[in-house]
Amino acid sequence: MFRVLTVCSGNLCRSPQAEQLLRARIPAAFGRTEIPALEISSAGTKAFDDDPMDRLAATEAMRLGIAEPRAHRARRLREPHVAQADLVLGMGREHRAAASSLVPSAVRRSFTLVEFARILEALANGSVAASIAPLGADGFAAFMRRVVEAAVTVRGLMPTPEAPDALDVEDPYRLEPDVYRRSADAVDALVASIASDLRVLADGR
Repeated sequence: MFRVLTVCSGNLCRSPQAEQLLRARIPAAFGRTEIPALEISSAGTKAFDDDPMDRLAATEAMRLGIAEPRAHRARRLREPHVAQADLVLGMGREHRAAASSLVPSAVRRSFTLVEFARILEALANGSVAASIAPLGADGFAAFMRRVVEAAVTVRGLMPTPEAPDALDVEDPYRLEPDVYRRSADAVDALVASIASDLRVLADGR
């Protein structure tokens, strides 16, 4: 099993959208409806357990093809969530840092969603050099662990954004509907990029 944990603040908007979209987009990139070896969940650094997904965020998720986003229930980020995750994707740098503060060893497998998408794009197009064995008989979880290990290795080779917040996904909570739309579209574009690049790497191209 390969476990992905997405993290934001309230676990009401960005991280549940990322969770739901990753769960849909990654299998679709491989021509499947699901990948049994892939488990995706989310949590929030300031979340109140069992809160429903934000209404406008859920509306945006439905627009992007998620059937039942309102089934989501928030949960507060806790140490076991991070310890059990093979990959932590924070919606912002603060969320990446929060995961690492709970489990220091998780710093190696914690990225922002933007950061991970950029690294995978560089790995897939060959602009950074790293050897990743393609998806093989050892299964999807083993392949994903190779991808994360390569991402850790080349992280320091990636250009540093001029604006530090370029690594963050905009938080729409309690803002105007157009901010919800912009934030959701950003999450979807990043997830689509990750799914597409994973397929490229899985094929060994």
